Amino acid sequence: MRKIILVIGMALCVISYGQQRQRPWLKAMEDRMSDDEKEMLKAIYAPTIVATPLEDARRSVCVMPDGEIRCYGSVQRTETSPKGKAAYLSSIDGGLTWKLYYSRGNMGAATYIPEKGIFVTSTTDAEGTWFLISKVGPEDPDPVRVKVSSYRFSDCFQPTKSDFSDRIFFTGQRRNERNESVPTFIYTDDYGKTFHLVELPHPPKPEIAYPHKGIRWSNDCGTEPMACELRPDLMTMLIRNATDTFYQSYSKDGGTTWSHPEPSVFQGCITTPFMLPLSDGRILNFWNNTRPLPELDHETQMPPLAETVKDGTWEDVFTNRDAAHAALSEDGGGTWTGIREIYLNGIRNNADFRYVGGVLYSLDKSVHQFQAFELPFNKILVTFGQNPVSRRMLIFDLDWLKETGRQDNFIEGLGGLSTFVYVKSISGSAEAYAGNGHCAWNRTNGALLVPDPEGGYSDVLQLSKYPDERLFNDIQGLTWNFPASHEGEVEIGFFLAEDTMRINLTDCWFNPCDPYVASQSQFSTDLTADDVPSGAWHTLLLKYDPEWVEVSCDGKGVTRLKAKKNSPLGLSYLNIQCVSDSSYSKGTYIRLLKKR
Repeated sequence: MRKIILVIGMALCVISYGQQRQRPWLKAMEDRMSDDEKEMLKAIYAPTIVATPLEDARRSVCVMPDGEIRCYGSVQRTETSPKGKAAYLSSIDGGLTWKLYYSRGNMGAATYIPEKGIFVTSTTDAEGTWFLISKVGPEDPDPVRVKVSSYRFSDCFQPTKSDFSDRIFFTGQRRNERNESVPTFIYTDDYGKTFHLVELPHPPKPEIAYPHKGIRWSNDCGTEPMACELRPDLMTMLIRNATDTFYQSYSKDGGTTWSHPEPSVFQGCITTPFMLPLSDGRILNFWNNTRPLPELDHETQMPPLAETVKDGTWEDVFTNRDAAHAALSEDGGGTWTGIREIYLNGIRNNADFRYVGGVLYSLDKSVHQFQAFELPFNKILVTFGQNPVSRRMLIFDLDWLKETGRQDNFIEGLGGLSTFVYVKSISGSAEAYAGNGHCAWNRTNGALLVPDPEGGYSDVLQLSKYPDERLFNDIQGLTWNFPASHEGEVEIGFFLAEDTMRINLTDCWFNPCDPYVASQSQFSTDLTADDVPSGAWHTLLLKYDPEWVEVSCDGKGVTRLKAKKNSPLGLSYLNIQCVSDSSYSKGTYIRLLKKR
């Protein structure tokens, strides 16, 4: 029944690629750029960092009518002045370079509505939620304030003007009498004079089931909804929740009514999505295609947890916020290309992860939460993340998402892999834990680049095992992303030194040290010296389709595996782990990862 619902939902979304939507800032940006700046922007292909935003991503960026891009936030925060000084970054060359200015207005980032020549945004205070309107712009010291609701909606996205009507809408959530988050669609059809609120059902709370031994954070199971127009009157909404899959709802009347939320094809747990309709009708989705470690037994977990963590009111720890993803649809959400990592958290292997960057800006050092804008020349500007050490703004070309292959031989280090292991850490969000227990376990390097065991002058990656009582577990592994596909070949250049190499092909990011990757992946196999030669370099080939994977070594068949579950968006991840019953193991060396 679930499959039927999903198919029907996607069938509703079909849109003719090429339907134009007005994005007046595109021409304004291009007109103000010099010839050199245009060439520099055109030259960007793969994701390229251009700035560090001044606050956590979600709603801090806006585009002015003349093509200037602004990113609002604050600077100069200290323990005695925790709010710092209001400021914004400004770019007048399409996002290539940025200059800092102090902000003296009372509006901040806002959406420009060209039909009325006004800027609009939303805000909250003790009296409820407000809609701000200004003809001056983000620096207006006294914008018009219109009461939206006595409810205080949190985590709202910036208002969006419909491409097909006068409707302006935004989304958020409020707490109900059961302390649950209620996803809400808020809209006005008269440019802010009156507002309508449409509440959606709260997605179901997860139950304790394998491989979990405790409950996840459950009360925030309907938070941070994100709505996107697919075509005239047809909209979709993705809703963050505590299951392994985003929930999705549809509206066939422009947001006035919504279908009951159902599981979507997008995986992700307790993270925030962002969908962006492009001027030519294509749709981008940004999200964290990641799986957290299974929940531990919270009754026996040490150090002990607060009762509000044990019962799911709050989370014990986030372990799935180190990889940010994007996908492109050319048929209004029917099919998706890419499912690629646009960024891996730059501090993901940091041994001081929990404390690096401090706590004055954000406790969560993640790369979740997104906001994005279209740029000239097929480029996209996206901002994401929390805390200055991990949040970033980058530009990439849409054609990069349409690549079908990838290769990594570690010539540029481990920038394209996740290899960390966790250190035993305080968990939970109780005040006694300094407030950062639920945001970060410390971690350190697991797999390392070492000299080739056969000599030579190239480094290779070693997955090994050694006892260390300080670690969460002694599993070393790698997690590597490639462009998603339903059929393909993955090549691994390997040297089996000792014991067993575990190979997992799957459709989402897993922690490299997750002991349950094999049971949660589409394909998994353990290879020993009885299956593949040891003590020398060899080539392993994994040739897959939706139902089977053929495993061969140096051209000779090794095994044939049947898929354990479906992969709606195709496979996009390789996970390799060192598996050994002994305390010490030299494990496996890897020198090449290649998908074609």
